[in-house]
Amino acid sequence: MKNNPLISVIVPVYNVEEYIEECLDSIINQTYQELEIIIVEDGSMDKSREKIQPYLSDNRIRFIEQKNKGLSGARNTGMAKATGTYILFVDSDDYIDVEMLAKLVPMMEENQLDLIRFNGMAFTDGMEKTINQKYYDFSHRLIENHIYKGDSFKANSRTFVSPVYLYLTKRSVLTENQLTFREDLIHEDELFTPQVFIHIKTMMYVNAFYYYRRYRENSIMTIQTPAQLQRSFDSYLKIGKELEAHYKNKEYTKAQKKLIKRQLLSIYNGLKESKLAQNQSIHSFKTLSLLDKSYLNMQKYWHKIK
Repeated sequence: MKNNPLISVIVPVYNVEEYIEECLDSIINQTYQELEIIIVEDGSMDKSREKIQPYLSDNRIRFIEQKNKGLSGARNTGMAKATGTYILFVDSDDYIDVEMLAKLVPMMEENQLDLIRFNGMAFTDGMEKTINQKYYDFSHRLIENHIYKGDSFKANSRTFVSPVYLYLTKRSVLTENQLTFREDLIHEDELFTPQVFIHIKTMMYVNAFYYYRRYRENSIMTIQTPAQLQRSFDSYLKIGKELEAHYKNKEYTKAQKKLIKRQLLSIYNGLKESKLAQNQSIHSFKTLSLLDKSYLNMQKYWHKIK
């Protein structure tokens, strides 16, 4: 590349004093150096801020402090400040391979891609938990180095996982379509990612493990208190309703709507299987037909007999 494009790496930070240094080291030490590293300190109550201070001598870092808005609010703040050609989200308790951007950016540039997907490697930290690594590995369904265009909707529908840190995105896709994270939710990627996928025109998959995803105690994903379970249920209900509104949008093609329907079915199925499913409002999704629901039941049956 004659002109190396600027990459905006957005790092929301909240109470990660044990992990933030490993995260930032993996970004700062990238062999690709044309970065703006946007750290959004989201009102931490531990020593995260103090751990970040020594890194601020790096002139590529933009440090923003704000009152706690949650992960969505912190990411939105970072996106609003980003100026790079491409955006990468990195959660502050995770880390990335130091060769990641040096490998991915030339592919984005040479093939004029809107998005590139890659694999993640999950690991546990201080907890006993079995991780399904296939969730972060797409090699069984996506074709490496194939340039997906109109077929990206079908490909992403068949291999849908929501975490935004598993792809590098052209910033203009987000800005031109006014895509932001909804701030009254947890599991916000479940809504954001389908919207990204229906707006891209070109995509590629790289069969490499570039992102390292940490599972730890007391994170949003592992806390299972009754209040947290209720909050999770309510968020998924809101996500389902908004996906249904997108599905009704007459401007979307049949392929785009199929991708949205796939995610809506997944959300509905999760709600139905929840211990809180007595909430009858889960049956109010008008775009889900009896055929759709029969398909879910059939899938459940096949999983049982395998």
